[in-house]
Amino acid sequence: MNALFFVMGQVGGRLLLNLEETANVIGYEVSTAHSKIAKGEFPVPMRKQGNKWFADARDVASFLDAMRAEARKAHDAMKRL
Repeated sequence: MNALFFVMGQVGGRLLLNLEETANVIGYEVSTAHSKIAKGEFPVPMRKQGNKWFADARDVASFLDAMRAEARKAHDAMKRL
C-alpha cells in the first residue's frame, strides 16, 4: 500500500508540503526538523524557496512507506523468535 494518498489527503491534495506539514506528517516536531535540516540529517528531501522549505508529497510518502516496510520486517522477525 502506498502512503501517497494519505499524504495528499493531509494537505488538501497538493504535491508540495511546507516544512511544518512535512514534520507533522512524519511525526517530527518542527524544531527537530529545522535542526535535522541544518545538520543534513532530515530523512525527506527538502528544497528551499525564498526562506521556506518544501518537500514533494511523493518523497514524504516514500519515507512513510520505507518506515512501514522496516516495521513490518522487524515485526515478522520478532514473530519468528
